[in-house]
Amino acid sequence: MTDRDLSTMLHEHVRSDELPFSLSPDTTIALGRRTLRRRRARRTGWGVLAAAASVAVVLPFVGSDAPAGNDRELDPATSAALEDYDASAMPRLIEDVAREELGPHAADLGPARFRAGDGQGQWLPPRYYDKASSMSVSFGAQSDHRISVDLMHARSEAEGDARQGCAEEVESGYNFSCEVTTSPAGDTVVTSVWAVRPLDDGTRGWGAVTREELRTGVVSATDPSQSPIDYGDIYFQRHVESVHSETFLTAATETVRAPDLATANSLWELPTGALERVVTDPTLVIPEPPIGEGNCPWTLPGTGVECSP
Repeated sequence: MTDRDLSTMLHEHVRSDELPFSLSPDTTIALGRRTLRRRRARRTGWGVLAAAASVAVVLPFVGSDAPAGNDRELDPATSAALEDYDASAMPRLIEDVAREELGPHAADLGPARFRAGDGQGQWLPPRYYDKASSMSVSFGAQSDHRISVDLMHARSEAEGDARQGCAEEVESGYNFSCEVTTSPAGDTVVTSVWAVRPLDDGTRGWGAVTREELRTGVVSATDPSQSPIDYGDIYFQRHVESVHSETFLTAATETVRAPDLATANSLWELPTGALERVVTDPTLVIPEPPIGEGNCPWTLPGTGVECSP
């Protein structure tokens, strides 16, 4: 966590109507990591962002240096895709790529669910897909085996040194494993595994479970849920992502219900190579939304979605 992150958290707290800020720096950082883990879990297309305790926080990927690949020129195929971009065609395109690369390895992908979102986390109707800052296709509904492909513009998610981030996430106990590789096309690819459980606040979101919590069955003081750990409600997520620019990244995630890592390893169906091919596919790209990340100075008529800067 950088000084800028702590400053952002304090400014957000000052603007809130919550009780006086009394968290220690260590607790604040831990809560921030919890929030970050839940936001990353949201990429699977199933969860929603839930704030940790009373702190409103947006955290960048751990680290301060731009990851490899952020200053690379766009792939010609990506440039062509952007020139011919048709937002209405994206649901089919993302699904087709996912089925082609992942379908042969999965027992049954089943029907696909598409969602497009704005910088405020609101789901968009089809006529506003061209304003989307994220798009996702997911398979598996609420089953014990779920797969998702996510495209997003999120500067706070794209920045940071990938290798340093991996090392710190493993050291902190939030990642069970994390590896940084380079694809044949030169893309930086991060493959990580973490554990989550459904939040008990009615949001259908995920809450991170650390290695120590899973080992002992005892939740830490920084776990916003504080509910006892039920090993029947533990899921593991194998997450592969590639950052393509200072704001844009793609991710593919396989989620399985498993009480421990060994069981999860026996349940994975998708080779990491197939997940990597999805996240490095140059045609899976969306333009940066005209309003920019986290800014929404417009109203969606008839939808009840209103955003303000």
